[in-house]
Order: sequence, then structure tokens, then C-alpha cells
Amino acid sequence: MSNQLANGVVELIRQRELGPGDRLPTARELAETFEVATPTMREALRRLQATGVIDIRHGSGIYVRRTEQRLVVPNPGYGELETFTILQILDARLLVEPHLAELAARNIDSIALAKIERVVQQAANEVRIRDYLESNVRFHTLIARASGNLVLAQFIESLIELYSVELDQVDPNLKLVDGRSADNAVHQEIYTALTSGNGRAARDAMARHLQTARQSVSSRLVPDS
Repeated sequence: MSNQLANGVVELIRQRELGPGDRLPTARELAETFEVATPTMREALRRLQATGVIDIRHGSGIYVRRTEQRLVVPNPGYGELETFTILQILDARLLVEPHLAELAARNIDSIALAKIERVVQQAANEVRIRDYLESNVRFHTLIARASGNLVLAQFIESLIELYSVELDQVDPNLKLVDGRSADNAVHQEIYTALTSGNGRAARDAMARHLQTARQSVSSRLVPDS
């Protein structure tokens, strides 16, 4: 049932010609549209969130994230992640994202650079923590896409989305998200490396950035690690 409903919502997005950032009806309204119970519809929506089709913003609404199908998607039936699994997601990102940053420095064009510059500037001025997190996600996904490797880029996008959803469950008050000034500084460093085409500098800065993030999460979630 959840799979059928998820497919139905995707078809509804297409029929209404909705795009990224457009708002969907509420879970209750969608449940009425598809004539199912609201909890059943919420389960389908969680699947769509896990696969990156929609973004559920608590207190705000349900928004379209993307409309295209992916080659690589997270498993929507994975269940709840444990703390050590969240850290392993960061380990996986550490293996791949520095390489993608290096590729991006070689392959990025002026359009992608302009988008990344806007995101860096926007993140530095964000006041609400969730808005800042969304800017952070866009920063990493834009770099992954600029690498030119579609499979690895979608793999990283899936990991980032999976990590964001689960971290929100583990840390609903977002106490783990601190050090924004340091993050913004290294984001600027990575952007500068991309602008100059310095793949080694982009790779090193991204690796250092993710390692710092892992240490921060580990020290708070697993004090003895």
C-alpha cells in the first residue's frame, strides 16, 4: 500500500506540474485524495522523503524536492538507524566526497560556481538553524553534481538525505549543529579552491570539513569513542 501511495503522489506531482520548492497538500488532504487513513499516507510520505522526492518540514509543510528519477536511492525500508550507523554514513561520505570535490574543481562551470557562491553567502546569513542546514545540504549536493560523476553524486545525495533525516530523529533540538562560523569558513575555502581549479586543495578541505563533523557528532553521541 505504501509503495502504491508513494507512486500515486509522484504521479500527482507530475500531473500538477509541480517543481522543486513547490508545496504539496497536507498529509490529511492527501489521505482524503487517495481515500486512505492519514497514518498510512504519512508512511508513504516518509518513503518519498527517504528517496529524496519530497521534503517534510515540521511546522511548515510538505515540499517537492525533485521530480526526476534517481539511479541510486536510499532504501526507504531501512528502519531507524543507530548512532554507530550514523557515524558510518559520515565515514562513507569521507571516502567519496573529497574525491568528488577534486573532480568538481576540474570540471565545474561558471553556472555551477555561481550557484555554490550564492549558497555559501546564504548559509553565512541564515538565522534559523533549519534554514542553515538546508543551505548546507545544497552546498554539498551542488559540489557532488559538479563532479561530473552522476552515480557517485546521487550516492552522496542519498547519504546526505538519509543522514539528515536520522540526525533529526536522534537530535530533534539540533544541539549537535554548532560551529557554524567554522563551517562557513571551510565552505568558503572549498569554494575558493573550486574557483581556482585547485583539485588537491578542494579535496583536502572537504576531507578536513567532514572529519571535523564526524568528530563533533561522535564526541556528543558516543562520548567514549
